[in-house]
Amino acid sequence: MRKLYFMLLILVPLFLFSSVISISDAKALSDGKDVIVRGIVTVEPGPFDVNIIFIQDESGGINVYLRGGHFEGINRGDLVEISGYMWTHRLNRELVIDADKEKYYIKVLSKNNILPQPKKISTKDITNEEYQGLFVEVEGDVVKIEQSDPRKVYIDDGSGNGMVFIRENTGILTSYFRVGMHLKVKGVLGRYQSFFELWPRSMEDIEAGDVFPPEVKSVFLKDDKVYVVFNEPVSEKSVIDNKTIRIAGRSIKGHKMYFSNRVVILELDKKIDSTVKIMIRFIKDMNENQMGSVIASINPEKDVFAKRVLFDEGHGQQAGNADWVIYGAYSDFANALKNELGMYVESTKENLTYELLSLYKVFIIPEPNRPFKAEEIDAILKFVENGGGLFLIADHGGSDRNGNGWDSPKIFNEFVENFGFKFTGDSIEEEPLEYVYEHEITEGINNVGAWAGSTIQVLRDDVKILISDRNKKPYLVLSSYGKGFVVAIGDSSPFDDGTGDKNDILHDGWSYGDDAKLAVNIVKFLSSH
Repeated sequence: MRKLYFMLLILVPLFLFSSVISISDAKALSDGKDVIVRGIVTVEPGPFDVNIIFIQDESGGINVYLRGGHFEGINRGDLVEISGYMWTHRLNRELVIDADKEKYYIKVLSKNNILPQPKKISTKDITNEEYQGLFVEVEGDVVKIEQSDPRKVYIDDGSGNGMVFIRENTGILTSYFRVGMHLKVKGVLGRYQSFFELWPRSMEDIEAGDVFPPEVKSVFLKDDKVYVVFNEPVSEKSVIDNKTIRIAGRSIKGHKMYFSNRVVILELDKKIDSTVKIMIRFIKDMNENQMGSVIASINPEKDVFAKRVLFDEGHGQQAGNADWVIYGAYSDFANALKNELGMYVESTKENLTYELLSLYKVFIIPEPNRPFKAEEIDAILKFVENGGGLFLIADHGGSDRNGNGWDSPKIFNEFVENFGFKFTGDSIEEEPLEYVYEHEITEGINNVGAWAGSTIQVLRDDVKILISDRNKKPYLVLSSYGKGFVVAIGDSSPFDDGTGDKNDILHDGWSYGDDAKLAVNIVKFLSSH
């Protein structure tokens, strides 16, 4: 797969390019029609994906999609010329650059240009198809947040509802939004099937009238300390030991702020060995919004670090036909961990940091379709090295669901050689797999399926092979790294329950054989070692 490199053209007279047409004229053409357009980059590679940008000229804006590669050297404010073809993907109009065809290209004509001013529109105009691809600004009150998908935030200025959709790689926390909050949002307009959506690029695109106090997300024990996790950063001045935070029968000796002030770690005078009450009151956020009183229980058997599991959902887990999220096709997986193991299960779309991962004993990465940043890889390695349990779920070679040139074997192979193996990137189908080797993880496991999955190449003698195909190629392996353990499997289908997005083609592997039991066994092992 070739990368696309870019040429900087200096002082090239515009009249030399008579084939260049306006973006609005290009959008009026039929699918498959070749075009050449110019525009200012309003969304750089990264916030939506490494192979997606938006550009805009005086006539309009458009989503640019690089098929089979990823952009390099393109920044917000660049004036670019693009040769590609028009396409409609799930009703979203796109200009496609095919990385495998020389006639299609992107050239940087100049850099550091003044960005177009956002067009101010009404919330109702979010659904105006004429504005699709345009950089806009809208203001209104949050009237609804989709319960099953909190990425969908509906706002209204009195003209009618419009959806603000929080895309995965923007770093915007969906927990930030509340019904009743007043928002001013900048972003580009896109479409997915029948949904017209406004896509902010980062938290900097959102201004909010914050009148909501912080909320306690969870409380748990780790190393005899109490961790209080909030949904947003809180003011350390409002955290007063034994006053604004009190624990029945215990004295708080001191506290430490953690994870950008979203976590308070409490040191106690004595260990908690039975269920106690904790009262948290009058804590303020950074905007001085003050919470009331919350009383919760701390159970030393249940509310513990070892029972905390985090699923990654911020690296293309819903690209194409994938829906590997805990409210989609991996919902049965998440529910089994809660019901059978008593786990506290969450998911994240945030950029990965060690501080985030260190709040969980087990981290599960289901088939990513977007590569990890270098600092995210460092965080993952540090997490395992310090005792974390990591479960990697890959898929077959060529399973590049969003056309960015990265399938899950390639993405994982950026760092898994540290663990003593790598994904082969082939494709096997076998049900059940021929060889299941005796281990704590495979106890009670006889029938496990693979439906277009990758095998695994073992690079270190101490890596344990747990399941192999009929040719004795490893499919499920266990490795150690520092103080932690890593389990890797070559297919995402065994844990797919078939209940994802109705537009996706899913395979209900969860109901087959011992696939569900295997998932539970793996997490049980990682949480206890």
